[in-house]
Amino acid sequence: MKKYVFLLLGFAAIQSSAQQVKISKNIQQAMNRIDTNTIRSHIAYLADDKLKGRLPGTEGYQLAVDYVVDQYKKMGVAPGGDNGGYTQKLVIRKSTLIKNSAVAVIKDHSGNSDTLEFEKDFTAVPNPLHENSSAEGRLVFVGYGIDIPGGYSDYTGIDVKGKIVLMVFGAIDGLNSTLTSHYTNAGNKLNTAFNKGAVGAIIIGPQSSGTSNVTLNPEKTIAYGRGFVGNLPVVLNAGRATLSRLFLNSGKNLDKLRAEIKKGNPSSFELPYSLSVSYKTSHTDFESYNVVGLIPGTDKVLKNEYVVHSAHLDHVGIGRAVNGDSIYNGAHDNASGVASLLEIARIYKSSNAKPKRSVLIVMVTGEEMGLIGSSYFAANPTVPKSSIVADVNTDMPTVIAPLLSVVPLGAEHSSIMGNVQFAADYLGLDIEKDPEPEQGRFVRSDQYSFVMNGIPALHIKYGNKTNIPGFDMVAFVKQWRAKYYHQSADGLDGIFNFTAAKTYVQLNFLISYSIAQTTQRPAWNKGDLFGAVQQ
Repeated sequence: MKKYVFLLLGFAAIQSSAQQVKISKNIQQAMNRIDTNTIRSHIAYLADDKLKGRLPGTEGYQLAVDYVVDQYKKMGVAPGGDNGGYTQKLVIRKSTLIKNSAVAVIKDHSGNSDTLEFEKDFTAVPNPLHENSSAEGRLVFVGYGIDIPGGYSDYTGIDVKGKIVLMVFGAIDGLNSTLTSHYTNAGNKLNTAFNKGAVGAIIIGPQSSGTSNVTLNPEKTIAYGRGFVGNLPVVLNAGRATLSRLFLNSGKNLDKLRAEIKKGNPSSFELPYSLSVSYKTSHTDFESYNVVGLIPGTDKVLKNEYVVHSAHLDHVGIGRAVNGDSIYNGAHDNASGVASLLEIARIYKSSNAKPKRSVLIVMVTGEEMGLIGSSYFAANPTVPKSSIVADVNTDMPTVIAPLLSVVPLGAEHSSIMGNVQFAADYLGLDIEKDPEPEQGRFVRSDQYSFVMNGIPALHIKYGNKTNIPGFDMVAFVKQWRAKYYHQSADGLDGIFNFTAAKTYVQLNFLISYSIAQTTQRPAWNKGDLFGAVQQ
């Protein structure tokens, strides 16, 4: 399989700089000394039943925190958290909809009203900021609810100030996988609606009900969230039947309209209805922790800049029993990622690598709840925010087969693609495009939080290259994911390839080390849309 060539402005220069990075004999020996049994032992502890799925706010998650802190101390990794310690405290808010409080009434121009039925016609998204939520306004159809700076916008020619927007799940054709993930993301769409002056939103797609969790710290700015952060007074979910109902008397053909917006033709318009919505939310707050280790840089100037390694420490806790097992251990997701970062820290310390830039090893909480810990850290880091130059994220490496190729999600948007190429070349790995863009993986893990704070970031996923003739890696991974992803079966007794895990650790170390050693600061590609994002 040929390597995927990225023709991006600035890539060649950064690649050249990265290729000049020297890997010393000590570093190579430390990389060779990575013990797969040590990786296995980290996973074994973090995925043990006694941690009960590492749900934030529980004793099991605290055991995971204590384990990482202990490992940092044993390796000689300095504390990088709050007040000279290893942890960064944040407060997570669990928001629960009071179901019998949800009321939604539509009115036409003649004053005729019709009450929508809760859980049949709509569900309400709990508001994480307010106990009482209400809004009233004219309904405006805004297609996918997308607004691309300098490009396509569903808000072209339409004023939504003081109105409630109606949008459908998805995105226009023609965006690459990371941009599709970004503009399909509910948090981005709702923030756009809020910034345009809307007072509420209805999202047409899979309906859901229950709770929504977001980061909350009353003493600091609430960080960007992948979902609803409470800026709009009300947000509803609804299905196709409700969409068809709201299109009655609009004079528009729904199927033709959806075809037009899919092709990238803005077709927004005001519906002949107004909507009145109210509901109540109850809140429960609890503390959780990110864990931050520091490897100080040695250059008198560059030591004040930081390369971040991130991985989420949490999982989903206890859930529905399958074959008598109700503990969701999260061995792959993400005990394997945490183990990877611990071994990366060990390489730095045991090799006496002396990086020019400082390196932060950050284990974050609440990823499974919506990237909470990383969004909090990226917005409120324990070092000056402007000093963070890049994030190398690790989430569920999926080390289940020989690692021969990788997919660097997000790297194509910045100069760190050159660092990836350097590391892949060093290890003889191929680089591929995202084989499953429909999965939206770019916005589903913690690198996205850094991107939304203007920091170049990437997430290394497995590629599809195989050394077995006729073997279908895509089909194999899909079968594996169906059995293990967010299932109680994701334990240490599942499928693991620890040789691949060792290669994965080496690759991610080389990426961060080359960033730390390259004098030129990582930069977004000229004109890149993510480069314009500053939250």
